Amino acid sequence: MGFCNWATVIANLLVPLGILTFSSGFFPYKPLIPGLATFDETGENVTVPAVFDKVIFMVVDALRRCLHIATLYIRMTRVSYLHRGDLIRSGAALPFTAYASAPTVTMPRLKAITTGSVPSFLDVILNIAESDTTSTLAYQDTWLAQLKAIGGRLVMYGDDTWLKLFPGMFDRADGTTSFFVSDFTEVDHNVTRHVPNELARDDWSALIMHYLGLDHIGHKAGPKSPFMLPKQHEMDSVVTDIYTAMQQQHHLQSTLFVLCGDHGMNEAGNHGGSSAGETSPALLLMSPKFEALGRRESPVEPSGDMQYYQTVEQADIAPTLAGLLGIPIPLNSLGVFIPDFLDMWDNGSHKLRILRQNAEQLLNTLTTTFPGFTFDSDISTSCASEALSAIEEARCAWARVQRLIYDKDEAGDSYSTVGPALLHFLRIAQEVMSRTASNYDVSRLILGLLITGAAGLLVLPATYKECTRHGSSGLFLMLMIVTCGMMMFASSYVEEEQQFWYWICSGWIVYLHIKSQSSAKPVSHKRFGSLLYCIFRPHDTIHETLHIFLMTQSRATNVPLFLIFRIQAGILSSMNLTGIEVTITTLVFQYMTFFAFGGSNAISSVDLASGYNGVGSYSVVLVGVLTFASNWAGPIWWASQSHRLRPKNPAEQNPSALLTFHVAMSLVSVMAACTALRTHLFIWTVFSPKYLYSMAWATANHVAVNLLGEAIFSRSQSRYHYS
Repeated sequence: MGFCNWATVIANLLVPLGILTFSSGFFPYKPLIPGLATFDETGENVTVPAVFDKVIFMVVDALRRCLHIATLYIRMTRVSYLHRGDLIRSGAALPFTAYASAPTVTMPRLKAITTGSVPSFLDVILNIAESDTTSTLAYQDTWLAQLKAIGGRLVMYGDDTWLKLFPGMFDRADGTTSFFVSDFTEVDHNVTRHVPNELARDDWSALIMHYLGLDHIGHKAGPKSPFMLPKQHEMDSVVTDIYTAMQQQHHLQSTLFVLCGDHGMNEAGNHGGSSAGETSPALLLMSPKFEALGRRESPVEPSGDMQYYQTVEQADIAPTLAGLLGIPIPLNSLGVFIPDFLDMWDNGSHKLRILRQNAEQLLNTLTTTFPGFTFDSDISTSCASEALSAIEEARCAWARVQRLIYDKDEAGDSYSTVGPALLHFLRIAQEVMSRTASNYDVSRLILGLLITGAAGLLVLPATYKECTRHGSSGLFLMLMIVTCGMMMFASSYVEEEQQFWYWICSGWIVYLHIKSQSSAKPVSHKRFGSLLYCIFRPHDTIHETLHIFLMTQSRATNVPLFLIFRIQAGILSSMNLTGIEVTITTLVFQYMTFFAFGGSNAISSVDLASGYNGVGSYSVVLVGVLTFASNWAGPIWWASQSHRLRPKNPAEQNPSALLTFHVAMSLVSVMAACTALRTHLFIWTVFSPKYLYSMAWATANHVAVNLLGEAIFSRSQSRYHYS
């Protein structure tokens, strides 16, 4: 009855529409400067001589900067001339911690590494859809495109995310599926088998390798898995072979070897969030030429959580590679050339030109983003003010650079004066652009909020009728919705939302117990027999099949909880709950079990491993369905069980309206929080992941599980009464 109501139907059409509208304003595609950068655009007539003519870029997925999770230069136990960081101590390798901002998943991190820009949080979704092509970098300026523009040949082996990002870019390639996380071995052997042949060839400018095995071990078994150390040794052997070839083969004498992680992993082996382990991937640049820069200490004591060496931004990789390879910096880069490598040039004018090219490129990005600001050498009196905005501070820093350049010749000791000023401007400009990396469309945010609010208003009359008819139960539902909605405006409450649902569940159980006791007859042996029957009675085939399926999709530690669910369902069946009580029970137990199964509002808590149970090859639809089933196993089970708890008389219930009102109001709260707090420090690490989870609750769980289940149940009930 409630499901067929036109207002409920329209409301459930408005909910996805509101989500799409809000998302288009909250996750917009950033405007990009088109084309490829050239040295002429930077105002330089003479290019800086390149230090290297080739680059070997090796990505070890999820390689975090940690004493116990690293390769070669930190933990290598076998005897070798590279033993325990000898490359670092000899000066042949320069180690860093490359800070990776959230979201810490592969696709946006590769965008940051290759373009030097800050990717969109929407890439979290695109990262999972391997068939997606909207995230391509084919028309963006990258250091790969710059190498290609000067006639370089590119070769890639490993994660096929590179092939999706750079279609048609590579002259030779062999991609491997990145999401088949059960594979620890072949996924890396498919890369390593190409290494000897490529090292012997001299026809490429960039050799890119992306190893996935370490990341897969983390997802499947965690960072302390017994598989982890052998995998590290395997990566060590690859690095050893490559560096040995660089020393022995003449055509590799001027090759830069980069080893890095795209992101790290947390203590559960997952990633996507903003913990120290996830945002601290390792970065190591190696070459015998670096020995001229002097020796370094290794190993070292950490200066902070996961901070073993100097921290740079992951976006800094792009301009650093560009400078060392003698190519222009990508147009949309927000990175800063790592100063440690400036001493690779003896000439002070070359050092200064590297920084000026970087500054001119970032200045171009600033003027494009802030067309109302002028950057010239006239330092106004406003620069003396202490209350400067970030963009005004950048303008004053550039004016100081211009004045110093005007006063000094670009020769001799001018680098010692102008160089620090340029670095100061670069850091300020990078901070300004990083803050403005996401340009919100506020009108779409508000429109999406209004559409979703309208969906809630459409089912408000039916919800009000149900709540007033059942008194205290309806009041409990309203208080639950209002309280949870208010929590969405506090980051700490969003991070600890599971505590709210644990307490709400306990309170609701106490309420049902008191209500049941007040109307129950004295307990008898007969009632105990009825309770046992409710627990172990043969349910319908669909529910029992679903029960077995969900157990196989859950972590082994969660399987015993299904027995507890059966006991809880049996007790609830003996209480003769009303329609609204069943609906509230369904909502409360769905959220409670989601968090009890290990879920959270962090992207890193998503369990990808179970999405491949019984799957022989990657399929975005099949893996997506299985991943949702594994992470929402508890809510799906209670959605199915709720139909067994409902009263036989359909006139006593309108669950669809209540469920729709709850999901609409929950979305309104999250959307309002994201809109009001869009400049908050934790907008990308706390509120944006919560919004993504709210999207999943509203679309997959509400529409595909709750409402579809209600439709099937209502139809079967109608047939039963008709017969």
